[in-house]
Amino acid sequence: MPAEFADTHCHLDQLGSGAVAEAAAVGVTTIVAVSQESGSMRAVLDLGQRFPGRVLPGLGIHPCTVTDRGLDALTADLALLAERAPEAAVIGETGLDHKWATSAEQQAEQVHVLECHFDIAAQHRKPVNLHSRRCLRQTLEHAISFRRQTGLAAQMHWFTESSKLVRICNDEGIFVSAGPSVLSSSQAADVAGEIADDLLLLESDAPVPVGGVPGHPRRVREVAEKLARLRGLSLENLAEQLERNLRRYLGP
Repeated sequence: MPAEFADTHCHLDQLGSGAVAEAAAVGVTTIVAVSQESGSMRAVLDLGQRFPGRVLPGLGIHPCTVTDRGLDALTADLALLAERAPEAAVIGETGLDHKWATSAEQQAEQVHVLECHFDIAAQHRKPVNLHSRRCLRQTLEHAISFRRQTGLAAQMHWFTESSKLVRICNDEGIFVSAGPSVLSSSQAADVAGEIADDLLLLESDAPVPVGGVPGHPRRVREVAEKLARLRGLSLENLAEQLERNLRRYLGP
């Protein structure tokens, strides 16, 4: 069987209708479609129904949405998240973002919404997918607390900036996803090499462009090929490990 891979963090609702087939053509056969607010939550749920087993909905409110709209404007989004959480494979994208949240009040609002996500994830026994721009350690501390309190899986998305923090993830059993930055940044590739074999996931974060290349879930295969070389593994052996990791991340 040809090697198959999963894109564990993709804004699939922002891509064209052919993205799923285009990704599958290069062996990226599973996509976790994360969301950012109520509209994209509905969109990824629809995609999950159109592509059962191939598109796994991630339901969440992006921290940038929290700061952009303000906590008081998110009542309907949080209600939808709570209502539709049983249909999700993953709770996310959620987390913290100190590029957007620069005041203590804005940062506190992001933490409040993150804790709402954790409560919903714990209630429905779902893993979480976490964003951490410019606040890597703070978000990781929240992930560790969630993991210790619930026993559920947490994934640090786009987290290949610090070998030290990745080693903490390894110690705490936190999943880390490597993306296309490893193709253009030697530092990101070196940090990705520190991710424990049994905690490694892959992502595209499409449609975000990386290294001047438009984002697309098919790029996950390029990431896999790079990491297989770095780890001295065959592509098939890496694919088998990643499949086991995804099953453990998603849970029963």
